[in-house]
Amino acid sequence: MSHGGRTVILGLGNPLLADDGVGVAVAEACQRLLQQTPIPGVDVLVTTRAGFELIDLLNGYGAAILIDCLDVPDPQPGRVRRLTIDDVAGSSRLIGGHDLSIGTAFRLAAQLFVPMPTEVEIFAVEGTDLRTLGCELSPAVASAVEPLARSIHDRLRRALEGSVPIDSELFRRRRQIYAPATS
Repeated sequence: MSHGGRTVILGLGNPLLADDGVGVAVAEACQRLLQQTPIPGVDVLVTTRAGFELIDLLNGYGAAILIDCLDVPDPQPGRVRRLTIDDVAGSSRLIGGHDLSIGTAFRLAAQLFVPMPTEVEIFAVEGTDLRTLGCELSPAVASAVEPLARSIHDRLRRALEGSVPIDSELFRRRRQIYAPATS
């Protein structure tokens, strides 16, 4: 991540649907790590929605790290896949039947001249249960949360060492509204 602007870690998911909440859980873990060891210019946000909201949330950032649960046939629960915008099939928020996929959102933003991140990394954690109403991640998926959060934090700390990205009222408001709850 050498873009020179602010970086956003965006956790996607519904924490009320078992493993579907893994993106939010990783974002919360990243937020705790950033409270212990701050990295200037890194914001952590969470959302249960996608599509047009992704344009609003990501606009103006130089780089984005998205984390979501991946629903695939024969999953290996807890396995983390690193994806690109072009290969996010299986994520209900990154590619949804009733909303814009992330690829479509980025193309639309470009047509509307909305500044979007030039660097995007997607971490998708394979889930086993995305439909059961409940706040608990399955054990295999839960075991992926802390290592993935530490990996993201360590990579950003090394990549952004010494940088001082500009902050603005827009970024501050997003953090107030979409920052993950931490305990």
